[in-house]
Amino acid sequence: MLRKMEQTKEQLAGKHQALDAFINARQNLLVEYIRLSTNQKTQPTPEELSEFCGQLVDYVCAGHFEIYDYVMAAYEASRGNARILAERIYPRLKQSAGEALNFHDKYAQVDEDTLLELELDQDLGQLGEMLEERFELEDRLVSAISLLNHLDTGEPA
Repeated sequence: MLRKMEQTKEQLAGKHQALDAFINARQNLLVEYIRLSTNQKTQPTPEELSEFCGQLVDYVCAGHFEIYDYVMAAYEASRGNARILAERIYPRLKQSAGEALNFHDKYAQVDEDTLLELELDQDLGQLGEMLEERFELEDRLVSAISLLNHLDTGEPA
């Protein structure tokens, strides 16, 4: 996932300020996810989980309120395949946002005792799969919007 994230960052860096901030937030979230999910020696503390959950919600909200509105507005003005792409992807992004919020609700306020009773490894694994799919969907949307912008301005893609 990190390699793909770096490729996306290289392709889209500097195209739009909100997009740059969003990609950086996504990268920070992924780094923290990897740190939490790969440390098999110790379980994360409730504080670490709470901080991660905050990042997760911030990322999901930034996507919806900063990026997707911009993307959807551009797609509203477009026709053809780009609009079909948006109509197919957006519901899946919405579903993944619900999954992220469910993870948040389960772990943001957990205490040490409750944490021991939960299936954190399994939940982190499912969250990782969801994040990987979400990142791919977001990349497809952003790439399509970049292509549309180039077509509109006549610049090479």
